[in-house]
Amino acid sequence: MDESRQPAKIQETLTNITQGRPSQDLVFDPRTGQLSVTSNPSPDDVVATNTAADGYFG
Repeated sequence: MDESRQPAKIQETLTNITQGRPSQDLVFDPRTGQLSVTSNPSPDDVVATNTAADGYFG
């Protein structure tokens, strides 16, 4: 599993987003059903950064 999909990396990104310090996007890949962290989402990814900021994943 690459670092962008590791639970610790996703948790760190969620914490940053909810504290108003997003550094990367949190995305959901509908092909794999997994969350990941990236700076360059692919066209198939669903960007979930705003959803995370609203507290949905917290």
